[in-house]
Amino acid sequence: MLVASAANAQNILGNILNSVTGGNVGETVGNVLNSVLGGGQVDLTGTWTYGGVGAAVRSDNILSTVAGNAAISTIETKADNILGKAGINPGAATFTFNQDGSFSFKAGRLPAITGTYVQNGNAVTMKFGRQLTFLQLDGTVSATTNGCKILFNGEKFMTFAQKVIEYAKKITTSYGVATVGNILTTAKSVDAGFKLTR
Repeated sequence: MLVASAANAQNILGNILNSVTGGNVGETVGNVLNSVLGGGQVDLTGTWTYGGVGAAVRSDNILSTVAGNAAISTIETKADNILGKAGINPGAATFTFNQDGSFSFKAGRLPAITGTYVQNGNAVTMKFGRQLTFLQLDGTVSATTNGCKILFNGEKFMTFAQKVIEYAKKITTSYGVATVGNILTTAKSVDAGFKLTR
């Protein structure tokens, strides 16, 4: 009952702040509250719209998290730009998680990237298929005010980004040259992954 009340309060506060500011303040407050209260369990089954790269400082200390906003912003902005050059843009890509443990990721002109996943509570393991040389990412899924975030070790997520770039280059030469090298240092201090909405 306490968790349900907290989640309801979080949603109300997020909606009020979003309507007043017209920005993403509600999501920011929701994410902070989720880190304190623990977000509700998310069932990944179904189709989700990719909302961009999400990141969080690896710390249970709220003050450390707030102080790390610069690192989070750097990762999200630069990684979004890099993945955009590979044809993966917020709002124009989807993840579909099937009940049989398979998933597919479709973005722009890229052929679908497929794989398998296992979800156990808030823990999730995604193993990509041959397209990304069977890369495995272990992470956590948490609820946000408008969907969920799946976050992994930042350096491992940058490996994912690099493999997507290499895959895109094999399919077409029209994408710009990109590398994750310049943000790997920042990635060491954060978890990064996908923001998803229904």
